[in-house]
Amino acid sequence: MATESPRRPSRCTGGVVVRPQAATEQSYMESVVTFLQDVVPQAYSGTPPEEKEKIVWVRFENADLNDTSRNMEFHEIHSTGNEPPLLLLIGYSDGMQVWSIPISGEAQELFSIRHGPVRAARILPAPQISAQKCDNFSEKRPLLGVCKSIGSSGTSPPYCCVDLYSLRTGEMVKSIQFKTPIYDLHCNKRILVVVLQEKIAAFDSCTFTKKFFVTSCYPCPGPNMNPIALGSRWLAYAENKLIRCHQSRGGACGDNIQSYTATVISAAKTIKTGLTMVGKVVTQLTGTLPSGATEEEILAHSNLRRSPLVPGIVTIIDTETVAEGQVLVSEDSDSDGIVAHFPAHEKPICCMAFNPSGMLLVTTDTLGHDFHVFQILTHPWSSSQSAVHHLYTLHRGETEAKVQDISFSHDCRWVVVSTLRGTSHVFPINPYGGQPCVRTHMSPRVVNRMSRFQKSAGLEEIEQELTSKQGGRCSPVPGLSSSPSGSPLHGKLNSQDTYNNFTNNNPGNPRLLPLPSLTVVLPLAQIKQPMTLGTITKRTGPYLFGAGCFSIKAPCKSKPAPQISPSKSVGGEFCVAAVFGSSRSWFANNSGLKREKDQSKQFVVESLYIISCYGSLVEHVLEPRPLSTAPKISDDTPLEMLTCPRASWTLVRTPQWNELQPPFNANHPLLLAADAVQYYQYLLAGLVPPGSPGPITRHESYDSLASDHSGQEDEEWLSQVEIVTHTGPHRRLWMGPQFQFKTIHPSGQTTVISSSSSVLQSHGPSDTPQPLLDFDTDDLDLNSLRIQPVRSEPVSMPGSPRPAADRRGVSTVIDATSEWPLAQTT
Repeated sequence: MATESPRRPSRCTGGVVVRPQAATEQSYMESVVTFLQDVVPQAYSGTPPEEKEKIVWVRFENADLNDTSRNMEFHEIHSTGNEPPLLLLIGYSDGMQVWSIPISGEAQELFSIRHGPVRAARILPAPQISAQKCDNFSEKRPLLGVCKSIGSSGTSPPYCCVDLYSLRTGEMVKSIQFKTPIYDLHCNKRILVVVLQEKIAAFDSCTFTKKFFVTSCYPCPGPNMNPIALGSRWLAYAENKLIRCHQSRGGACGDNIQSYTATVISAAKTIKTGLTMVGKVVTQLTGTLPSGATEEEILAHSNLRRSPLVPGIVTIIDTETVAEGQVLVSEDSDSDGIVAHFPAHEKPICCMAFNPSGMLLVTTDTLGHDFHVFQILTHPWSSSQSAVHHLYTLHRGETEAKVQDISFSHDCRWVVVSTLRGTSHVFPINPYGGQPCVRTHMSPRVVNRMSRFQKSAGLEEIEQELTSKQGGRCSPVPGLSSSPSGSPLHGKLNSQDTYNNFTNNNPGNPRLLPLPSLTVVLPLAQIKQPMTLGTITKRTGPYLFGAGCFSIKAPCKSKPAPQISPSKSVGGEFCVAAVFGSSRSWFANNSGLKREKDQSKQFVVESLYIISCYGSLVEHVLEPRPLSTAPKISDDTPLEMLTCPRASWTLVRTPQWNELQPPFNANHPLLLAADAVQYYQYLLAGLVPPGSPGPITRHESYDSLASDHSGQEDEEWLSQVEIVTHTGPHRRLWMGPQFQFKTIHPSGQTTVISSSSSVLQSHGPSDTPQPLLDFDTDDLDLNSLRIQPVRSEPVSMPGSPRPAADRRGVSTVIDATSEWPLAQTT
């Protein structure tokens, strides 16, 4: 334990600054000692316990403060070493809190308020503007959207309004009222999305007027009542029906991964269901159960069977091209704005998220056994021509678990999925699919799909030929459906085979058959956040911190656990959020050292930051390595991972902390970031920023390539434009391993054009070419052709200083380094 307190006041924001503390894995004895110190009554120790406020939800936020694409401070991130901070939102039973964890490692409190329970909150990024579209709230930004129990009017029902507050002035600038409760908020630089039960409402980021709304969402029991995923432009939500005319090609394959554990669990559930039905029948015959209750159950069951709702359907819409008003996916509606419409699961969808590029979508169902990774390939005509490739099935386990958070790494090679049990599962993937291995995940950069050897050997063509013969998809896991038709959700795909027969010979279009093979991936690491041992005495479960683990049984007369999740409090459920980022543990290990620029780049994988409902933020270092049990390490060797907690921050608020409310000073980090992003937005739009002395031309913007402003800037622009007119083949004919090149030195007056030439010519004394007459092969002197591995001379080029007389008598040279062999005779 450090001698000085890790907390101190901040000079910049006026809030609290928390220094990181070194976190190490606890051994078995250390865990027992810590447990005994926690359960001993405080009266014996003489020190009162530190009271902490109850956390309801946690979330890592993307705002102007960590926007690497629009914040000019991070434009030269690789050369300057300046990296964006982590932005963390914590919701309490009374108010909320905002933290910033910069690369220095010291967490700074940016915002803190107590005004009742908060269900959802978002820091709205600066909107995208143009000459025709201006920001009506530019002078008030940054804005904070809050959904709390008591709205600004005071008369609306609980959690039925969204209030937008200005962090610059502290006033409320907008209030959006609803008749039904709000469950979540999402935002990007284009829209603000309000999630209701079975409904979605989107508002324009510049004016906050209603843009479109969706009323056909499939309900989910929780923790996300209406799961959606919002990328930079696309919006994905759970549809309640599958419309065949809008269905995209591809989708989910059948999840038929049946292990022994899954078989036993399924059998136990079947026996339990049968016994329950027998008990209901017996109690009904004996008259102990009211007949009305049974009739209601039968009526509900019959209504459920007749319900036209189909679970597990995902619809993706383009928020820019979708029409205003209601978005309706039906047989009579057109496909304007609909990007994709496909089946993702057989059970209701529980959670989903886009990767940073927006091309990959991860979906989970209510069971939580498998998570699906889809690649979205759109078509400009309609969603029925789009393709959805099921690249991965991330298999978590056989027990049920509800997913509450999904996060990608910045290079999209790692996915972490967190459940309500507090466990974060780390999976390796590739943005283009395929089996993760040493070649793809042991490098600090993303590698190509095919290595140089695979390209030159033509293995890609062989794999496509084998895949097409086996029916589309070949899964390495026994029992998994080898074709999309193995799932009952893919009835339309068979009817498309006749339509696409002529396209099977064109493997260059990824939207056409054959579809890529499905890969099943198991988690390389399962990290469970450390829990306060006082809470463990109220629950039954393991205590995990890195590699140390032991189970503590709850007392028989323990009180029920406090509710820490808005959905349920039974079974040890609590909120967890995770995000990838550069390492910030250098200060915790040795505060006397100065951070070097390349110190955060020494690891192949970024650090994983996980925060739980107990307010403890822990940085975990991930170290992938080749499988230790592999007999030989090669590029295709599977992976294993070592995890180690490196640093921790205690960010939970105590009742003694003062509130930190706007208006803020001009040097506040949120205000500085908002000003920088807005200034850059004005430059991109060609507008005059507020306070600028004159108009901004394109050459004065940051995207100009010329350093001076002379009259020849347009020519300099064009000279730096690279135009690609065609794409060459992946593998040249002579790049295959079956070809060898040798130099042929002829003797006498015979010149060989090439080793595969069918025409030989002879030169006479007058240096006039004469055709070679028919001859007998026995009379041919084969010894005159000397095949020796002698280094060839360079080809004579026009304009060479070498005299023409010196070039006579030079033998033919075959250049094997160019794209086509060149021959020259003299």
